[in-house]
Amino acid sequence: MSFRIRPYNNADHNIVYDICLKTGDSGQDATAQFEDPKLIGHIYAGPYINLEPESAFILEHDTGVCGYIIGALDSQSFFRKIKSKWLPNLKNQYIYPDEFPTFQTKDEELIHLFYHPELPEVLPDYPSHLHINILPLAQGQGMGKKLMDHFINYIKKNGSKGFHLGLSIRNKRAFQFYKKYGMHKLKQDSETIIMGISFG
Repeated sequence: MSFRIRPYNNADHNIVYDICLKTGDSGQDATAQFEDPKLIGHIYAGPYINLEPESAFILEHDTGVCGYIIGALDSQSFFRKIKSKWLPNLKNQYIYPDEFPTFQTKDEELIHLFYHPELPEVLPDYPSHLHINILPLAQGQGMGKKLMDHFINYIKKNGSKGFHLGLSIRNKRAFQFYKKYGMHKLKQDSETIIMGISFG
């Protein structure tokens, strides 16, 4: 199979959202978990392709787009942009009453994050961060490593000292991939593992 990596462009918007959904359950298809299929993309893809599209890259095959790697050069400044430029528009589209004591659906859980976003990790030696998602068509063929190499070359050229990422503690396949790639565990709680690489 012939794959290629290219910069993101606006025509890729919907397919990036679609891949985000189809890999949104620890790498598996999360479509059945949401009434609104755009919600997971609004959290984990939309901010990147809208606020920092130059840091987004597409994996393409002759049959179409089959993966992506997206991220931010400076996680702290990127989070400030999310709060000021991204979340206000979403709050206008999705109302979530704070008095709800528990989440009844996955949709409510993500809408809650528009109003109470998760704070980014403060990791001075790992200032950049990324998300990578690949459809089954392109899995097991070394494309994850190629996407990572491509992104790392990009952030190094732009002066980054290192990067980190988060993954579900249930995603053992991803953990083994990142460990083999050379990343090491920085933090862990009951749900999430933070891994990183420093270039220093």
